[in-house]
Amino acid sequence: GRKRLRASTFSHRYSHDKMELSAGFDQEATAVLMARYAVWKTESSDQGDVLKWLDKMLIQVVTEFAEFRKNDASSFRLASQFCIFPQFMYHLRRRGLLQTFNASPDETAYYRAVLMREGVMNSLVMIQPALLEYTFEEGPPK
Repeated sequence: GRKRLRASTFSHRYSHDKMELSAGFDQEATAVLMARYAVWKTESSDQGDVLKWLDKMLIQVVTEFAEFRKNDASSFRLASQFCIFPQFMYHLRRRGLLQTFNASPDETAYYRAVLMREGVMNSLVMIQPALLEYTFEEGPPK
């Protein structure tokens, strides 16, 4: 076999300004990072605890960066940098990556291993599959 060393780097600004922090937020990379960390947590924690942790993290992000008035659902606004992050977390909770119901242990382990090895774009497809439309008349998917 071959030995592969993978390294990731990121920059982190230390700031208390929410606007400055939200300007550099990458929701796709964050969704994959959360998915990988949640999969890692499932090895040592109960599945229900991991799902609660995931919910708690989503609530913290939305509470910190959304604009809303208490008891007024129509006033809820989420910045464009965060708009599909909750959608990714929704699909992550319902995929076979964290919930083992209706899947064999081998299948679950396989998908978890693949998630840990794939890049961001392929991992996002695993979290939230793309919906493609096929027609007999037009050929390639839209």
